[in-house]
Amino acid sequence: MQSPNPISLSSLTSILTALEVCSDESVYAPGYIQPHGMLLMLQEPQLTILQISENVEQFFGISAEALLGQPLQRLFSRPQVQRLAGYLAEDNLEFCNPFELKTRRVAQTDGQRKSQTFTGVMYRIVDGLIVELEPVRSLKSISSIQFYHRLQGAIANFRNATSLTNLAQTLAREVKAMIGFDRVMIYRFQADDSGVVIAEEKQSHLESYLGLHYLAIDIPAPARKLFCRKWVRFIPDINYIPVFLIPANHPLTDTPLDLSDSMLRGVSHFHIEYLQNMGVAGSMSISLLNDKRLWGLITCHHYSPKLVDYETRKACEFLGQFASIELVHQQERELDVYRTQVKGIQDELQQTLLQESNFIEQVLIRNTSQLLSLVHAQGAAILLDGHLTLVGQTPSATQVQELVTWLVQRKGEQVFATDFLSHLYPEAEAFKDQASGILAISILFNHAKQKSYHIIWFRPEQIQTVNWAGNPQDTITINEIGEMQLSPRKSFAMWKETVRETSLPWEVAEVEAATEMRNTLMLAVLEFSQIALEQAAEQAAIANCAKSQFLAKMSHELRTPLNAILGFTQLMNRNDKISSEFQEDLGIISRSGEYLLTLINDVLEMSKIEAGQLHLTENSFDLHQLIHSITDMVALQALEKKIDLIAQQHPSVPRYVYGDESKLRQIILNLLSNAIKFTTTGSVTMRLQALNGRVDSISTDDSKSIITLHLEVEDTGCGIAQSDIEAVFQAFTQTESGRQAKGTGLGLSISRQFARLMGGDITARSILNHQSTFICEVLLTLVNSVDVIVPETTGAVIGLEPGQPSYRILVAEDVKENRLLLVRLLELVGFEVCAVENGKEAIALWSEWHPHLILMDIQMPVMDGYESTQQIRGMEGGKEVVIIAVTAYAFEEDYTTSIQAGCNDHITKPFIETILFDKIAHYLGVRYRYREEVLPGLDQQTLLHKSLTAKDLQVMSPEWIIQTHQAALDLNDAKLYNLIAQIPNQEQVLANALKYLVDNFELEAIATLTQTQGSVNLESS
Repeated sequence: MQSPNPISLSSLTSILTALEVCSDESVYAPGYIQPHGMLLMLQEPQLTILQISENVEQFFGISAEALLGQPLQRLFSRPQVQRLAGYLAEDNLEFCNPFELKTRRVAQTDGQRKSQTFTGVMYRIVDGLIVELEPVRSLKSISSIQFYHRLQGAIANFRNATSLTNLAQTLAREVKAMIGFDRVMIYRFQADDSGVVIAEEKQSHLESYLGLHYLAIDIPAPARKLFCRKWVRFIPDINYIPVFLIPANHPLTDTPLDLSDSMLRGVSHFHIEYLQNMGVAGSMSISLLNDKRLWGLITCHHYSPKLVDYETRKACEFLGQFASIELVHQQERELDVYRTQVKGIQDELQQTLLQESNFIEQVLIRNTSQLLSLVHAQGAAILLDGHLTLVGQTPSATQVQELVTWLVQRKGEQVFATDFLSHLYPEAEAFKDQASGILAISILFNHAKQKSYHIIWFRPEQIQTVNWAGNPQDTITINEIGEMQLSPRKSFAMWKETVRETSLPWEVAEVEAATEMRNTLMLAVLEFSQIALEQAAEQAAIANCAKSQFLAKMSHELRTPLNAILGFTQLMNRNDKISSEFQEDLGIISRSGEYLLTLINDVLEMSKIEAGQLHLTENSFDLHQLIHSITDMVALQALEKKIDLIAQQHPSVPRYVYGDESKLRQIILNLLSNAIKFTTTGSVTMRLQALNGRVDSISTDDSKSIITLHLEVEDTGCGIAQSDIEAVFQAFTQTESGRQAKGTGLGLSISRQFARLMGGDITARSILNHQSTFICEVLLTLVNSVDVIVPETTGAVIGLEPGQPSYRILVAEDVKENRLLLVRLLELVGFEVCAVENGKEAIALWSEWHPHLILMDIQMPVMDGYESTQQIRGMEGGKEVVIIAVTAYAFEEDYTTSIQAGCNDHITKPFIETILFDKIAHYLGVRYRYREEVLPGLDQQTLLHKSLTAKDLQVMSPEWIIQTHQAALDLNDAKLYNLIAQIPNQEQVLANALKYLVDNFELEAIATLTQTQGSVNLESS
């Protein structure tokens, strides 16, 4: 049936939300409890009664007023009170619950003194200790073993469920068998907080509620928060007479007593009237949670009062906790099957598209069936650089062009999905039969004359009938002065709503498939752009833009798993119990990961240089200390090769300077490392001096002295042919000797760009097969020592200093491995941590949990980190929380964008533990405990070395030596490991020596060793 003057459901939802705020009662502190127990609020440590429920007189014959200010011993014997006091030393009082207390009271009938036993629980609140007591009304109780068998059978049935629906029905059946209520329903929350009954077990004569929908207002926001906090809500008799607290307010704070964790907490009159209108007399609800978010409820109704003992309620709570896990797992299993089907189509389409990147449009048109099946759409529009192609059921070409203009103007989202397009874009009502829902991917090149590429999938209107439990409009009534107000519905008869202009919703896996399709299209466009570059200069901008986006994407995709690899390596290294063998393996993983990170960083630096986005990041620093730390870093490399490392520093070199310390460090480290790498015997000499001092006057009060730091690195290595000297500075270019060593050929090119950015240059002179000298000059500014901040040197963080508050940190990260890494690392130190998978979940959990700090990933499904940060900042209290972006995007503009979005700071993946903990300490004032570390020195007397020569290899066949030489030239470490495995057991020293060289990427040393009579220095095992 329809109401005569219907309000649209979307408008009704807005009205109800506003009214809920206006009429929100204090469900947390109602000031009264239910009468099936009594409540005492005590002051520690004397356990003095500060507040008590007025029904105490019913049980003890003493008025509530007479007990205020009295010790608990007034009600219970000294041994029992002492036992309770002993419980208070526990960190978690939940471990002490429940407990029994016995007393004597005067019976009302014959005056005989009879013993009364109570089941008690206790928990702490601010400025008090709550004790709740329920009288034991029956001597009959179910034994622990009976509960165990009952739960064991229920769990077995859960695990045999074949679908989410089957599992929910099993859950309803098991709970009904356990508590005996007339009706048990599984109620699942929707995205808009409304709910639907997905399973039901009931007495045969009752009307079915299966499939009925309920408004979000039926379980208002404060109640939903309490369901997240408290697993079970029990109302044995909804027609109870409230038992008020004496006094009404907390005597120390003069505020209503917070009963959020109370089993006896009173119920709002709105909910009581709601249940009465349904004909319910007794009620119990059990929460179903998904990672601290409310997934649904097990709702139990009885049509006469129903008292359930504490033990049975706890068994139901356990059942709800286990069922929560199983429901989420079953949901994921069904989604994985769907994802597998979609991925098969995606892979087929991707392979074809990448093979024929010159003909993107033709490939898509030729594979229309796969393109539509990819996301289960009925039509699609392909708009490539202004050329539009329509396939299947679509709006007209003009309507599609206007829709694309709206999409671009909206925000330019890379992936956009809606199943109610006309709600956002009213013009879509005209073509609702073809496109009530759309899923769109876009690639925009803003620096190439607004060139863009789009694929839009369409779904037609799907007219749906939603069965509501009563007319939603009956929730609103008009009072005597004409104002709208909330009112519990009096009828729950099925009310059908017809939903129009809405398509079938887009599943998560379909949005994921569209995202992957966008990545595939990006690669195809990149390839196409590179080909087109040869034909028209105009296409160069497109290719560069596509390349930058591709590099950013690839950087993100590489850094994300690398963050987990290096992070868990650091985490495992914290364990002192790991054997030395595994510590060696962890070291190899760590070194390999750091080497891969170096290559990624080199490629990114090169892309910044090509894009003209390289900038100086200057600060004051100790130049002498910088030189000393760099020489320490490379000294071990030189020592292992028995090469003399000589540093000659002229007195003119100042100690304190101002400049880009990071880039100078990279220049010097690259020059020294290259020199050592290509030198097998002799020495590497570094000479430094300051030249051309001058004063730049900025004003009469401010002047800066500029010096030119002149650096020379000379080696006695293989040298460079005169024709190759300039080639070594070109990106991705290597000489013949360079190709025999690991690397990308980017190091010198990047270093020269850095030097030029710092006002200098790098040049080289060389004699082939004799020596090479690289000369670097950069400009630096002289500063006073007071300008330099000396960093603190501390060991690894192992915990929090005692006496600090409990800090809550929210981790928003869609990649499971990285999310788990952050959670484990932070919990190991002592933080309280919660984690979510996307920005929408981050907002919801922030609203409920109020963390002190959020570690916000930027690229996440559903809602990214930028959008969620902006929304949190716009909400009440959102400006106080600290938000740090943790992202695998490593460009400087990504840092700027995150700050503009509202983040306080930015950390790049793979993150370093020290940086993460320093950021947290900076913003929260956290104090840590550290493990004291002693850094090993480079004393040659403490290092044992073995001189490995070509003669040592004569135990192996000439063929083996030739294969080893070729594998080293090919940089084929896998083949080298296989060849080393062929070395006899009695020559294990030789095997270990060669394995060490492979582990540390010294493949050029193996190549030299297998073709000459030279020697290689190696740390012995």
